Amino acid sequence: MVIVKAEDIVRVIGALPAETSNARGYFKRTVNKNTTQLAVADIKSTVGNIPVIKRGGSGFRPVMKADVEYIVPQPIEIDDSFSPIEDDAFERATGLGKQQIVDERLSRWAKVVRETTRALCCQAHRGSIDYMMQAGSKLVRYQVDYGNVAGIEEDSQISALTVGSLVEHLEELSEKISNNGIGGDYEFIAASDVYRKVVELSANQTKFNVATGKGFIDFGGFRIMRDNDSYTDTDEGGKETVKRLLEPHELMIRASDAGQELDFLRLDDSVQRQAVPLYSFTVERPDHRGTDLYVKSKPFPLINTKGIAVLKFAG
Repeated sequence: MVIVKAEDIVRVIGALPAETSNARGYFKRTVNKNTTQLAVADIKSTVGNIPVIKRGGSGFRPVMKADVEYIVPQPIEIDDSFSPIEDDAFERATGLGKQQIVDERLSRWAKVVRETTRALCCQAHRGSIDYMMQAGSKLVRYQVDYGNVAGIEEDSQISALTVGSLVEHLEELSEKISNNGIGGDYEFIAASDVYRKVVELSANQTKFNVATGKGFIDFGGFRIMRDNDSYTDTDEGGKETVKRLLEPHELMIRASDAGQELDFLRLDDSVQRQAVPLYSFTVERPDHRGTDLYVKSKPFPLINTKGIAVLKFAG
């Protein structure tokens, strides 16, 4: 049978491409928490406000936030298998060949876990998670409420933007965050249509210093990044929808340090009792028709909605 070892997981994680997601990149602090639940007191000390998890599909709604003492995040769990033919190939392979067989399969699922984590980070930026979750044979909703993200509705269109009005909007968003008591550095993320206009304005002016890099532009002391996140969500009827961090015509500000962190909690597993970002193991199938492969992770983004605001142009 195919055997997955701890060093295989470390090797596969280490070989993944560098993280490029703007949504995931916001959570520079990652913590392995050796618990299956998060104490509200700890969350308050970290980000100042607590999320409330709604259990999708059951009609259950939690008690009011003031009465919630613990939050229980949901896991990512993947079930796969190796056929008897693949088992035979593994047994006949050299040491390097065994690594390649394991790496190919684990890499596939590690990427899925990474993409799912990105999706959760995207949704957290908007103040709530509403994501597909498997419950038996059905898809239900995994819902988390972090609180309201401040919004500004702008009457003017993107085409009407000038250098002066752009700076005014950036300052207006900055004031939204500072009025919430969140200081320090700020950064901006623009939907693709807004980003194109920012690039156009910066190229046609000479008053402000401009510096560019891959997916961002520094303009007049403001760093503006292009939204590079997208993910697929599936509703309870099985319909797939591609979503992004930002909708068209949107410009987001976020405080660089508002206490946000990405937690990886202890898994629902009777053997692996320590919190890890990714865990996998194999078991011989009881019918002797191959090897079952299991992959698990339990990421949970903690975000302070006071450190985020969104401006939406009319079009």
